[in-house]
Amino acid sequence: MPLLTVKAIEAHKPQTRPYKLTLDRGLQLRIAPDGVRTLLVRYTVKGTGDERQYRLPEEYGHKPGQMALAAACAEAQRIRALARGGIDWPEEERVRVRTGAAARKLAGTDEHPTVQSALREYVLKKRRAKDGLPLKARTKEDYLKMVEPGRQSRHGKKFADGLLFPLAQKLLSELTGDDIRSHYEQLLKKSTREAGYAMQVLRAVLRWHGVAVPDNPLSIETAGKSRIVLAPSIGKPVPIPAERLGAWWRAASTSDRVAADYYRFQLLTGCRGIEIHGSKRYGYPPIKVGDVNIEAASIVLQDTKNRRDHKLLLSRQALQIAKAYCLERDPDAPLFDIVDPRKTLARINAAAGTHVQGHGLRSTFASIAEELVSGAVLKRVLNHTISNDVTLGHYVGKSEAQLRAGWQVVADYVEAAANAEPQAQL
Repeated sequence: MPLLTVKAIEAHKPQTRPYKLTLDRGLQLRIAPDGVRTLLVRYTVKGTGDERQYRLPEEYGHKPGQMALAAACAEAQRIRALARGGIDWPEEERVRVRTGAAARKLAGTDEHPTVQSALREYVLKKRRAKDGLPLKARTKEDYLKMVEPGRQSRHGKKFADGLLFPLAQKLLSELTGDDIRSHYEQLLKKSTREAGYAMQVLRAVLRWHGVAVPDNPLSIETAGKSRIVLAPSIGKPVPIPAERLGAWWRAASTSDRVAADYYRFQLLTGCRGIEIHGSKRYGYPPIKVGDVNIEAASIVLQDTKNRRDHKLLLSRQALQIAKAYCLERDPDAPLFDIVDPRKTLARINAAAGTHVQGHGLRSTFASIAEELVSGAVLKRVLNHTISNDVTLGHYVGKSEAQLRAGWQVVADYVEAAANAEPQAQL
C-alpha cells in the first residue's frame, strides 16, 4: 500500500526549489517549481553495490498520458523485483531503444525516409512557388534544429531537444495520426506557440513529400473534432511607450557609442536589426559604407526577409547619422562596426526608464507611423509583403517622394518628442 494517499500528494504544491516526496518503497515524486511532477524509481541490481535511479516516462497525474499513483507503484515494484533478480530493466530498455533507433536510421533510405531525413531533404530542395527561390539560411537552420538533440554546453548544461526530435527517427511510412497528436499535446505543455510552429513545419514536410498519414490531425480531410487547428501566429509588439519616447531618444543621442547611433538609425528607418548589422552565421551582409548613396539619401538592402531588395529613403535625421560614419572610411567597412550592442541598449533603457529591445525599435517605428501615414505607405516602408493584397499589390502605387515623406514624418515626430518633453516636465 502506498505511503501517501492521492489526497495527501495533491496537497503538496510547487515551491521555489524542486523537492521530493516518498510515495512507496523505492518510489519518489519530484515536484519542480513549474509544477511538473516526475516519478523516480530507486533500485539496486543484485551483485552491485550502487543504488540507481530511473525516471518513469510519464508524469504523475490522472490525465491522458500521465501515470496514476497505483500504476506508478506497480511499475516501481516490477522494476525493483527484476533488480533483485539481477536484471537492470531500465538499462536494458535504453539499449533496446538505442538499437531500434539505429536500425530505423539505417532503414531511412530514399525509399523509406525518416522524419529527420525527410525534413533535411525538404530544407535542401524546397523552392518557393511564387519566385522559385530557396529558403533563407536562417529558416533552414531553424528547421534543421527541430530534428536534432539538444546540444551540451562546455559547462555540461543540456539544452532542450529540437521540437520534432522525438519523431525524428520515425519512418514516414510508419507515422500515424496518434503519433502526431500525442507529440503535439506534449509540446502544448511547454508552449502553445512552439507547438503550433512545430506542427506547421511537419505539415509542410508531409505535403511536400506527398505523404498521406492515416487519420492525420493536420489534414483538412480529417474530421473537425479530430483535427489540430493551427491558429495564425500573432506578434507581441513591445514598442517604447509614447510618454518615454523623448527620454529614450535623448539618452541615445547623448551616448558617444557607435551602438547608440546604430539603435537610433534602426528607430528612424524601421529596419530589422539583422538588415543593418548583418550576420556571418546566416550569410547576411551588413550595410557597408559604400552602400550609402549620400547624394540620393538612400540605401538599398539586398535580398531581405521577403526575398526582395528594399530601398531605404533616408530622412534628414537618418542621413545625418549615416554621413557621420561614411567620412574618410573604407567603402567595404560596415557602416556600424559593432559586435554586441546590447549593453549599450541596456544603458540607454536605464537612463530613459524604458525596457525596449532591438526588435521593439521596429515596433516603435510602426506604432508611430500607423497614426501618421497610410496603410499602403506603412507596409512598403516596413518592407512587408503585399502579394496577397490585391488592392495594394495591383492597384495602389506610391512614388519615392511619398515613401520618403513617410520616413521623414516619423523622424520629425521622434525629434519633436525629444524636444518637447523637457518643457512639459517644467
